[in-house]
Amino acid sequence: NLIVVGGPCVNTVAATLMGNPANCADGFNPGKARVKLFEHATGKVAMLVAGYSGEDTRLAGKVIAHRYKEMTGTEVEIEGTTTTDATIGAPKPVEVAPVVVETPVVATQ
Repeated sequence: NLIVVGGPCVNTVAATLMGNPANCADGFNPGKARVKLFEHATGKVAMLVAGYSGEDTRLAGKVIAHRYKEMTGTEVEIEGTTTTDATIGAPKPVEVAPVVVETPVVATQ
């Protein structure tokens, strides 16, 4: 059984749990953290505590310590700035910036 702190960009165990994503920030939004349980066939469980930034990860750790009774399921998303104002809920889809395609300007005479 493990508690893995930090996302796949800074923690190789987290990267392995998350399937070694090509972009280590995949699945994370600024200002948010995730707490996720991974079950292994051996019966062991790993809990991932990871945020977009170190600050987000630290907040998630504090929320786990003080508000664990409010967490249900195998994955939650935590957002906020303090332990008391943080929201705990189901993970929302990751926000993806739209792709902008520029059309070349052709000069005519």
